[in-house]
Amino acid sequence: MKKPYDLAIIGHMALDTIIRVENGKRNVHGASAGGAVTFASLAAKTSEPSSRIGIGTKVGIDFPAELLQPFKHKGIDLACMLVDARSPTTRFELVYEGGTRTVSCPARCSELRFDEFPPELWNARRFHVGSICREIGLPFMEQMGAAATSDAPVGIDLQGVLRDIHPDGRVGLVSQAEALATTRKIHEIFGKRLVIKGDDFECAAVSGVGDPVKCIEYFLAEFKDITVLLTLGRKGSFVGKMEAGTPVIERIPAFKPERIVDETGAGDTYLVSFLSRLDDSSCTASTCKDAALFASAASSFLVEKERCTGLQSAAEILGRVKNGAYM
Repeated sequence: MKKPYDLAIIGHMALDTIIRVENGKRNVHGASAGGAVTFASLAAKTSEPSSRIGIGTKVGIDFPAELLQPFKHKGIDLACMLVDARSPTTRFELVYEGGTRTVSCPARCSELRFDEFPPELWNARRFHVGSICREIGLPFMEQMGAAATSDAPVGIDLQGVLRDIHPDGRVGLVSQAEALATTRKIHEIFGKRLVIKGDDFECAAVSGVGDPVKCIEYFLAEFKDITVLLTLGRKGSFVGKMEAGTPVIERIPAFKPERIVDETGAGDTYLVSFLSRLDDSSCTASTCKDAALFASAASSFLVEKERCTGLQSAAEILGRVKNGAYM
């Protein structure tokens, strides 16, 4: 009998085409596997090779089989990877120019349905919900919340709450009111198990509060039993949690990478690395701080090389935490 998944990552696997514009010239990189399930699963498995990592995902019949080799090589469990013969794989075009990123979604696979996945998936010790194109609806989460282990942490990326995909592929945002209402419903489903993560823009877009510390205070006042992760890129991050009725907010430094080559997937790596350090949803503020330091260091390795080739083991990550070289 197989042991339960140490971590299950839910969401579409995508085909990413990256375009870098330099001096007016468009440099197009061939399609590669993307989405939270890609970066999070590879980060978690590289960090802890003995862990059992599963992905609950769906692709179209057009997904190139050779792109699964890195997952198979690492030993990531693909038993819950579905193929929809009637829909294309979700595709994104990411255009990087002058320090900015523009994202479009020219194709989308069908939504995830809870009954498509085996019960084994919901016995995982931790969950990372990485919606990239509104493929995970609230009914799915309601069923997941009822089926999942009662004390398993559930990480939700606010990107999935905010994104709105237009028929022409443009990626926009839902209103602040809609995003906050959705977050409230997600909290009703998962309660204290919930870990929400977003960058400063995403957290402000959901809460309506621009200052990072006040934004976390707002979330903790609204949802008293959750954990909040707010990332600031090269400026570090914050982790917030209520303890004995008082909000405890810690500033987490950004660790200094040897070089910065590719920041794609840094947020997914941060969230999954944080979750990997939690034993259950009853973590203390001190445990959360240590987990956030680990997550920050893990992300600093990712950006040193293209795509996922910069990822490192937990021993290397902890070594960087101990060394304490910050940006």
